[in-house]
Amino acid sequence: MKAQSGIKKQKGFSTLEMMIAFALMLIALSGAISAAFSAQYWSITSQTSNEALYKAKTNLEILRANAKGDFYTATSTHFHPDNCVAGQLCYYSETKVSDLSNCSKYATTQISWKVTGYPTTTTSLATNLTNVDEAVRLGGDCLLNQPAGSWDTHVPVSSGELNFNPGKKFSGLDILHKKIYVIATSTPYFMVYDIPNTNISNPTPIGSINGDGKQLNAIDTYEDLSTGRKYAFVAENSTSLQLGVIDITDSNNPEMVKEISLSGITSPGTLSEGWRIFAYGGRLYITCRDTAGHEFHIFNINIPTQPSEIGDGYELTRTITDMVIREQTINGAVHRFAFLASSADTKELSVLDITNDIVSEIISVDLPGSADAKSIFILGNTLYLGRENNTSGPELYAFDATNPLLGLPQLGSAEFGADVDRIKVSGNYLFAVVYKLFNESSNEVQVWSSDYTLWNTGRLQSYGFSNLAPLGLDIDEDNVYVASYLTSNDSIKVLKAP
Repeated sequence: MKAQSGIKKQKGFSTLEMMIAFALMLIALSGAISAAFSAQYWSITSQTSNEALYKAKTNLEILRANAKGDFYTATSTHFHPDNCVAGQLCYYSETKVSDLSNCSKYATTQISWKVTGYPTTTTSLATNLTNVDEAVRLGGDCLLNQPAGSWDTHVPVSSGELNFNPGKKFSGLDILHKKIYVIATSTPYFMVYDIPNTNISNPTPIGSINGDGKQLNAIDTYEDLSTGRKYAFVAENSTSLQLGVIDITDSNNPEMVKEISLSGITSPGTLSEGWRIFAYGGRLYITCRDTAGHEFHIFNINIPTQPSEIGDGYELTRTITDMVIREQTINGAVHRFAFLASSADTKELSVLDITNDIVSEIISVDLPGSADAKSIFILGNTLYLGRENNTSGPELYAFDATNPLLGLPQLGSAEFGADVDRIKVSGNYLFAVVYKLFNESSNEVQVWSSDYTLWNTGRLQSYGFSNLAPLGLDIDEDNVYVASYLTSNDSIKVLKAP
């Protein structure tokens, strides 16, 4: 028998082949496990996302309900756990509320959660909250949004200007429904300018009136929402007819419809001319300077063309340089307060409780130094006060106005080195006009953060515009408006953030 030649082949796998096969199996298994875990993660994420969205909606509805009950209680909440249970998934919630005006807030609620090994997941919802009652009380003169643009990162620029030569000596202005209402110390004493939607650089003069030939010291425009008619209430520079009512329903043809004397003043009364004015909730509040008699007066304006004084005024023994009126609900009771900035050494800031037209002074604040208060503004629960240049302390203050019945705790302050003549605040920004610059120049229009905790970093931006009128600042949802006060050549500028 012939022997077989060659080598007999070994059947089966070598050790190397086994190792390669085992490695491939591990890769396949790990991929499958990873895919299964990912599928499980995304399934959990989908469920938690829906639950987080539900929580965000719930938070907004709670905020909206609070705002309906008391608009000023709708405030921000810090990042905090939301109904966490040990060993289970934990949600964290945060609500941020920005006060745009006393009629409007912008609220954002954020819900976050985290699965170990994966990034934090977040969902958020936002809404606007509106205070319709306050808008009605303010006669529609209330913002729904802050002035457009980034005023903290862009230097304001002039997008429109009106020049007058010889000068008009403006004393103030007020913006209502895209119209500029301007008062002056020389004829014509009252002027109206239209702000075109397409060309802001050319505000158009559309109407004016000399009234009774008296200069005007202050203005507040007001729409009677029950009739749709509009009025400008003006403080007249007269010792006998301090209050004027101008019908501005037809802005092309403004008409002086009423002039009224203030009660409780020894006529003619030194410094008894109409000085500051504020229309609010069927009432008109007007002051004269420190005089022989009563400086603070209340009128019923349920019929705007026929104001009737309630009582004969209230004695303050000081000149009110600026004031704000608003209603607040405290412990279930509605109070109406007048917040006053005064030319006084010991009562630069004070609060009157004017509920039911009964006047009582409940707070007075004595600030460091002898500088007078010049301007006041309130937004949400923060009250802002501006003063004359003061070597003994700051010129801008923030106070907590949550409950004026218990006081006005100071929150913050800032050094301007100048008179803070006028303040307007909306959203993230505080706009101020200043005068008598001792430490700087060409920065008369200033933009600051509305957050008093950031004031130590200084102003955000500024714009040079000298000799500004005492009440020559107002804002709307697009622009900032400022007016100068000169005897030779003055102007109105429309400023925007580019």
